[in-house]
Amino acid sequence: MRYPIFGVGQTGKSVDVAAQRRLNLYMDIEPQEDKTQISLHPTPGLELLVELGAGGGIRGMHTVNEIMYVVHLANFYEISAAGVKTSRGTLTTSRGRVSMIDNHAGVIAIQDGTNGYFYTISSNTFAKITDSAHIDTSKTVIYHDGYFIYTSPGTGQFFLSSPDATNVASMMNALDFATAEKDPDDLVRVFSSNTEIMLCGSESIEFWNNTGASDFPYARVVGGVIQLGLAAEDAITRFGEGSTMLLAKNSLQGEVEVIRIDGFTHTTVSNASMTAEFNTYTTTDATAFSYQKEGHSFFQISFPTDNKSWLYDGETNLWTELSYGPAGARHRAEMGINFLNKMYVGDYENGNIYKLTSGVYTDTGVPIVRELVGRHIFDEGPVRVSRLWMDLEGGVGLVSGQGVDPQMTLEVSKDGGHSWGSEKTRSMGKIGEYRKRVIWRRLGRAYDFVFRLRTTDPVKTTIVGAWVDVAG
Repeated sequence: MRYPIFGVGQTGKSVDVAAQRRLNLYMDIEPQEDKTQISLHPTPGLELLVELGAGGGIRGMHTVNEIMYVVHLANFYEISAAGVKTSRGTLTTSRGRVSMIDNHAGVIAIQDGTNGYFYTISSNTFAKITDSAHIDTSKTVIYHDGYFIYTSPGTGQFFLSSPDATNVASMMNALDFATAEKDPDDLVRVFSSNTEIMLCGSESIEFWNNTGASDFPYARVVGGVIQLGLAAEDAITRFGEGSTMLLAKNSLQGEVEVIRIDGFTHTTVSNASMTAEFNTYTTTDATAFSYQKEGHSFFQISFPTDNKSWLYDGETNLWTELSYGPAGARHRAEMGINFLNKMYVGDYENGNIYKLTSGVYTDTGVPIVRELVGRHIFDEGPVRVSRLWMDLEGGVGLVSGQGVDPQMTLEVSKDGGHSWGSEKTRSMGKIGEYRKRVIWRRLGRAYDFVFRLRTTDPVKTTIVGAWVDVAG
């Protein structure tokens, strides 16, 4: 009998139930099966754009027209498409995330949790906001319908600037504030969602819109409440076409889950296995961003304390684990922005900015480990596996260096995924060897087989399928 060894599953609460794993590989599912309906493809690699210095990590990124603006340590930089950096200002802090947004009229607002700043693009002027009514301690700022909007930490209040504020000496009216009304929880942040703003509290999310009222222009949308809170200030992002993705906290049930919001309704996109995984982590420092590549909308979330990163694919509703380097650390990307129709990400540990690129198979020269763990092949009596064979895109070997003769490694577990045998390596095919098929023979007998495939060579790794031939 012949059995396919990989499916769309994920490692379960017990490897005896499900041992499947995808690492730095995402799935395509064809609407009509041709050679196969399911295939695996490499996640994008990283190309260095600019180095801003060691330490600290990228604190914030924003784009206006053809310029990228970045905060690293205490420095506010302007960066061109060619990666040329120009210092434009200095913050009073050098650590922690910052929030940046522009007002579509050449002014960028910046918040670092200690002070607020304005940068005026036309005059290259960077200045700290001096208005005594300004909420200096706000960690986030958004722009919506002509207002910069800030939160007041430790309260349910949010404040508005004066319309199209650009004056660093006077931009706030101390009476221009409102309070999230449905639940008495503190606001984690305000987030712009299409025509509404989202007041993201620790226990609930409210939608407010601009009614145009003269006393205070914003009011809560009737029925616009979600009884889930935002679990981490930076674990929320726009997603796809008009959706919002975030790590939500169910304060009544006590767990976190990833949800997708469309309109005023939400859908949980972390299945039971992924939700169980996320609830083993520290989630208060989680970070997230989204991007589109090769027809897929991706949501990337990292958990710094636990050194883990995951990628959700909105096209297939499947998750894959992401890692960096042979030790399996979390992905380097802390945040990301679309700049001139390309995705750029900031490093969590240093001042590097990278282009996230399909067709690049290393992270700035560091090999990417790509791994696939298949499903259980089992029976009530021992089964014998005479052959495991893979169909993949062959002929992708490089002209020189690592990857001239790319290798795929197989490890076999005969106890359901609890322990693994020695590595068995086969060639994936040198350049031009398009008919290459990767085969392992005489893999023995067991009650419960699980197979693990791995490669670290910097080549295109497209897996069409993998099957085993078994007998009783």
